[in-house]
Amino acid sequence: MLAISVIIPVYRDWERLRLCLEALERQTLPASEWEIIVADNEPEGGSSSTRLPVNARIVHEPRPGSYAARNAAVALALGEHLAFTDSDCIPDPAWLENGLAALRSRSGARITGPVVIFREPGSHYLPYLYDLHTAFPQQEYVRQGHCATANLLVARRTFDQVGKFDECLSGGDSLWNMRAASMGVPILYDPGVSVGHPARRSLSEILRKRRRVVGSLALRQKVSLQRFALSRLTPPVRRLLALRRANVGLRESILLFLIIWFAQLAEAREYALVRLGMKSPNRT
Repeated sequence: MLAISVIIPVYRDWERLRLCLEALERQTLPASEWEIIVADNEPEGGSSSTRLPVNARIVHEPRPGSYAARNAAVALALGEHLAFTDSDCIPDPAWLENGLAALRSRSGARITGPVVIFREPGSHYLPYLYDLHTAFPQQEYVRQGHCATANLLVARRTFDQVGKFDECLSGGDSLWNMRAASMGVPILYDPGVSVGHPARRSLSEILRKRRRVVGSLALRQKVSLQRFALSRLTPPVRRLLALRRANVGLRESILLFLIIWFAQLAEAREYALVRLGMKSPNRT
């Protein structure tokens, strides 16, 4: 049996997947000890021209959503452990070696670590500022009992005990981690288990992500329309104060306050439209 299987869903992101695979080829763990499974989530398949490392293969899962794709890849995985990341991530060279050491030292635990935001050439400053201060606060997530699947490692037997990801369009990582926490599966943060993640290139990408998340939430109807709308229409003053306490500059704090509030208003509109049956949740 292989030591670990790396699971990467991809949907219309083949160029950044190439960079992710190149980073995985630089892992300190010998390639003979692990595998990569790319879960192609394009409806018709989009992987024909992709160059794969020697220990990589592709599974095609046309059902929409990265969590359906991850489940399809897990079903074929040969590793004793599973490592989840995203097609736009750049794993640190020691990601797998350090992750395996953490898994073996704490049997049955979920392992995560930093998701380090970086700015791609040609991207705008405001989305970088937003993601730098709001995206992937993994240590805070761990205190709440969950983490993002951009950086999650777990023993295969533990994953099977918790069960598959809910095959929703967004939020399946939180739902899976909530189940794991309710079953008493611990989660540990290891600073040596690190991946890089690009900031969004534009504010429109941020809004698309926020709308996709709340659209999926609205479809599950976990929160009433009135309660959700009230929470999003309220100005995010607490976030502003938290930014100032974290020594973020006044100008940057005000810019972030305005971006967050505008995104909240977009979320309120999206939630209402999906909840009232006036549109379907976005896939991207």
